[in-house]
Amino acid sequence: MYFSYQHYRQRIEESLHTLQPLTLQQLDKVQMLNRVDTKFVFHVNQLEEILSEIKDQYYVLQIEGKRMFDYESLYFDTDDYQLYKFHHNGKLNRLKVRYRKYLDSGLCYFEVKYKVKGNRTDKKRMKEPDIKHELSEQELTLIKHDYLDINSLKEKMVICFTRITLANKNFKERLTLDINILFDNFRDKKTYPELVIAEVKTDKTAIGSPIVDSFKKRHFEEVGFSKYATAVALLEDIKSNNFKPNFIKINRIIANGQHSS
Repeated sequence: MYFSYQHYRQRIEESLHTLQPLTLQQLDKVQMLNRVDTKFVFHVNQLEEILSEIKDQYYVLQIEGKRMFDYESLYFDTDDYQLYKFHHNGKLNRLKVRYRKYLDSGLCYFEVKYKVKGNRTDKKRMKEPDIKHELSEQELTLIKHDYLDINSLKEKMVICFTRITLANKNFKERLTLDINILFDNFRDKKTYPELVIAEVKTDKTAIGSPIVDSFKKRHFEEVGFSKYATAVALLEDIKSNNFKPNFIKINRIIANGQHSS
């Protein structure tokens, strides 16, 4: 059966315009120091209906009239994919090293994301004029890890996607919806126009989540999903046993045209 991403994108854009807009400055007020993060993966053909259900409870981020934003990220790793292996093997102290470019505005940052004990994520970043293919001495100073030779990091993966950002009107929850995902390791490419990756960040004091309720009503399962780790596992000849359940879910979502229940 023919799948048209553009068909769904147009309908999603129309649905987003039924939500009240939120500025970037207002979104920054949704700070949750004690939060729970959950991720869900589902078919893009479900998103329009979900947005219709939750439109009265959420704002949508709008910048210069746009409500969907294109991102490009360049990830760095060692030749033996040590950062990927930290994630695959469930290491408590792991990190991601990347450039992230906001294609609509042209803004670009070098970022280091540390996953520390518990569910906490710390991010350090510096503004850059554009994505570079080698790390500078200044950028290397942001990377600190006891078991990593930072000088061995090389560009390994490009990941592109389109992002929608919502905030609950109670200002105790924000979420991102990533669609039209592309993985590129400079030799092969893999695209997932059918998928939505939703990441929900909820303050522990919040009571209920309308969008999580909407997901669970459709039997969407919570998943641990890293775009970078998934990209490496799919495109590289590398151990990926711990991610195989996710691949099975993804294939089932695409095959069923809806979700894995």
